[in-house]
Order: sequence, then structure tokens, then C-alpha cells
Amino acid sequence: MEFQKQTVLEVCMLGGFSVTYQGKEILIGRKNTLKFIQLLQLIWLRGERRISKKELIDALYDRREVADANNSINNLLHQVKKQLPAAGLPDCNYIIRIEGDYMAGTEIPVRTDVQSFVELAEAGDRELNEEKSACYYKQALALYKGELLPDISTEIWVIEENLQLKMIFDTCVQRLADYFKRNGKDAELEALYEKAVRLFPYENWQLDQIDALLAKGENERALEIYHQMVQLYSDEMGLDPTPEMLECYEKISQSSHALPGDMEFIKRELSEKKEERRRGAYFCDYRTFTEICHVSRRNMERLGKSIYLMLCTLSDYEGKPIQNQEKLKLRSADLEQVICGCLREGDTFTRYNQSQYLIMLVGTNKENCEIVYQRIKNRLREKIQTKASISYTVASLADLKDI
Repeated sequence: MEFQKQTVLEVCMLGGFSVTYQGKEILIGRKNTLKFIQLLQLIWLRGERRISKKELIDALYDRREVADANNSINNLLHQVKKQLPAAGLPDCNYIIRIEGDYMAGTEIPVRTDVQSFVELAEAGDRELNEEKSACYYKQALALYKGELLPDISTEIWVIEENLQLKMIFDTCVQRLADYFKRNGKDAELEALYEKAVRLFPYENWQLDQIDALLAKGENERALEIYHQMVQLYSDEMGLDPTPEMLECYEKISQSSHALPGDMEFIKRELSEKKEERRRGAYFCDYRTFTEICHVSRRNMERLGKSIYLMLCTLSDYEGKPIQNQEKLKLRSADLEQVICGCLREGDTFTRYNQSQYLIMLVGTNKENCEIVYQRIKNRLREKIQTKASISYTVASLADLKDI
């Protein structure tokens, strides 16, 4: 078949997988997780470097999965030769064999976004002119739309490649951020950090973002991002703020309160935002909950009210811990909504970990705690319509002792 040798096969692997030829996206196979597509991805990722059959077998198969891994690779190579023309690509050799090793065919040049990303980052490293270097880094980061091949991100060879690409990404962001700071490019710096936070929300890029905002005097925006970061850690991982986060909060606090306070401004700061307030019990992170406990315990005697702590624990229908993490995450979110809706606005609760919530019940007794528990359990069953269950234990706040 005749085709233009100058036409490039464009392959994107960062943030997803797609193949484009002559301006048209080519759909190869039913799913991107098919083994013959993984074989193609691995070889295209290598570019002009060869890869042995043993490397292909080790990357694509657990030897316990197949009786004859060698024959399985041959079958995958046959599928590549058959499926690519069927998808609308020219009929040619997309994988060639040289001295027992394999590499991408040369009849139609293949260009991957990974290759371009790495080359642009390296060009930025080599360039001595600051402005030109920054331009290379910007082009590189424009190509980085997410981690490598997210559909098969748990494959060992993908994890290894991802680690290297992530290091390059971090370096590009840091060097470009330094350039923006030196040259007063505040808007570009904020957009840079926003992208880093969006792609890697658990890498603490928010701390750099907050520093940049404080330098511009945007303290309210800095505090907003801090709270979003703490909430993310609490909701997704059930973790308290790290020492670095607490240090960041001190920095925000000192910067925000550097000038004499105005009572009207302070009242606005302390007020709950209508759009953020939800009906029912007050939810907070665990660290805030402990502070509320300390204050409440000090006031118990003066107020003459009993206060109980209730620990609710999620389990499966047999009373065992839920092992499936995705299911646990969903059930935990359901329980949070149920607790919030079942309690009074003056009650407070927090997530202790992914399967447990801690509730503070003010002005109640031990017998009423059982009523609250039954209400939560029944409402949870109504909501999720499954056999997931909860158990509970209670303790009086008065039983807490100073240590």
C-alpha cells in the first residue's frame, strides 16, 4: 500500500491513550487495557531503543498467567499486524525484529507526547538563556496532561516509567516557578501551581501556591486553599494536617493578623459562609474536634450538662471490616451524610478514620445514646439498601483525664 512517509503517527500517553493519523483519531481495539495494545505502548514508549522478547514477557505477563509466554508474545505481535490496518491505519510493519529484539517500525514515523515532553525538558535544562529555557519548560508542561497510561497505571513497567516522568515534571514546575517569581509573572505562577495541584493534589503543591499568594497579599485566598487541602487529606485519607501544613497555617495567621484587627472584619472572618453551611450536625477535622472536646470538658461543670462521645464503626453484614477500599469509601461518605442529618446542629462529629466516626452529644445520657445509634443505623440502611452495618461504643467526656 502506498502512503506518505512524512506522515507521522501521533501517540498520546500522558493522561490517557490516543492515536492520531493524518488528523484523524484511530480507535485500536475495544479497550486500552488489551495486551496487544500494551505491547504497542511499550514499544512506542521505547522509541528507537530495542527491547528483547524476555523484557516484553516480563513486562506484560506474570509467568503464572500463561503456560507458554513465548507463544503468547507471538500471538500479540500477530494481533498488532492484524488490528492496526483493521482500525484504519496503513498496512505496514509497526513492529520490526532486529537480531532477536523488537522496536517500532520505521515505515511510518511514530511521535509520542512522552518523547516530546522529555526532549523539551532536557532542552530547557541545557539552555543558558533564562527566557528561552522557561519557554522550553512551558512547552513541556503543556504536553503533560496527567500520569502515564492511567488505564494500566498499576502495571510495574508503567509505574517505573511514571516515576521518572514525575521527577521531570517536578523539576520543570520548580524551575519555571523560580523564573516566574524572579520576573514578577504572578498570573502565570498561579496558573502553574493550579495545574500542579490539579494533577497531584497529594504532593503538597498547595504549600508553594499559598506562599505565592501570601507574597501578593492575597491572604483570604491562601486560607481558602489551606482549608481545601486539609479537607482533602481528611476526606480522602482520614489524616490530620501534617507538620508542614500546620506551619503553613501559622504563616497565614501571622500574615493575616499583622495589622490591628477590626471587629467587623473579625466577625466576617468568624461567620459561616451560607454556601458552605449544611444543615445538621457540625463536621470538622479530628484536630479541631479534639480542641472542641477540651473546651467542652472545661465547661461541663459550669454549664451543668453531660456530654457523651460516641464512636460509630462501619462493618460488613457479618460484622467484619470492609476490605474493598472503594466500597469502604462510598459507605463512609454515606455514613457521614446520615450522621449529619440525624443529629442536632449543636452536635459535632469528625471522621476518625475511613471506617469510624466520632460524635459529641451534648446534654444527653447513656440511654439516649442508644436511641441516637438506632436512628443512625436505620437511616443508613434506608440510604444504602445493603447489608453493611455499624456498631457503637460510648464514653462520657467527664471520664477524660489530663495526662
